[in-house]
Amino acid sequence: MELHQLRYFVAAAEVGTISHAARREHVTQPAMSRQIARLERQLGTPLFVRGRQRLQLTDAGRFLLPRARQLLCDAATSEQQLRERFGRGKRTLRLGCLGTFLDDLLAPVVRELKQRHRGLAVALFELLPQAQLERLAARELDAAILANLDPEHRERFDVERLSRHRFAAVVPEGHRLAAAASVALRELADEDWVSLSDAVFPGRRAFVHAAGAAAGFVPRIVAEPDSLPAMLGAIASGQGVGIAPRHSEKLSHRGAVFVALRAPVPQVELLLVRPRDERAPELDTLAELLVAAGKRLADA
Repeated sequence: MELHQLRYFVAAAEVGTISHAARREHVTQPAMSRQIARLERQLGTPLFVRGRQRLQLTDAGRFLLPRARQLLCDAATSEQQLRERFGRGKRTLRLGCLGTFLDDLLAPVVRELKQRHRGLAVALFELLPQAQLERLAARELDAAILANLDPEHRERFDVERLSRHRFAAVVPEGHRLAAAASVALRELADEDWVSLSDAVFPGRRAFVHAAGAAAGFVPRIVAEPDSLPAMLGAIASGQGVGIAPRHSEKLSHRGAVFVALRAPVPQVELLLVRPRDERAPELDTLAELLVAAGKRLADA
């Protein structure tokens, strides 16, 4: 696999059309189509279902997407470190993030950060939680936006709370509760559940079990995809029900329905995480701006 092929694949997956992805990557549409088709031939499987209006990821595409982002992150980080250490590259702040907070949290914060620190470059890497934690530990990220850390990681890193966000139930279209204005979590006690992989989202299984315990039952988890879009896809296909932050409702979730939960409502804590001994002034400004922006986004 070539890095430019992975970059084109990620762009097409994120924007949903080859034409828009090609404009974003500053290549022609035929060139991008050829490279993605070549990647599919190399892998021996289609990555997209090509509809009339939008591309839809296949199971293979959903499997590759987070891994492609991680590979691109590693390549970009290595290049930046080399430029800064051995060349004349300017200071680059490397931030890991969750995709659902890129547009309404990080984008405005980064604009303000660069105004306050002229000459600072900022690189954003959309990575799954475990990948962010690994790169923080290896000093390949300067800071990360994460949620609901377990006690081990809270001890290891400097952690600052940004905001709290309520969860909603997520059920397939046509489910008996899909049209409800709100539901109690215990109404899902007898359902099969879809959660997120504990290996990729550390502590998520314990979080779901704790939410169920508070409602008086043990969730019967039958599937644990490794990304939120894959989880929504599994629910849409009828594999089970689940819970997700209301903030993630803006993601494409055709076939899956978000339903408000009645109290007690599980909540996710959004956190800024950085190495304990990292005290660069740019990071202090970042923390200040993110706390203020997080308060504006908070719903709890």
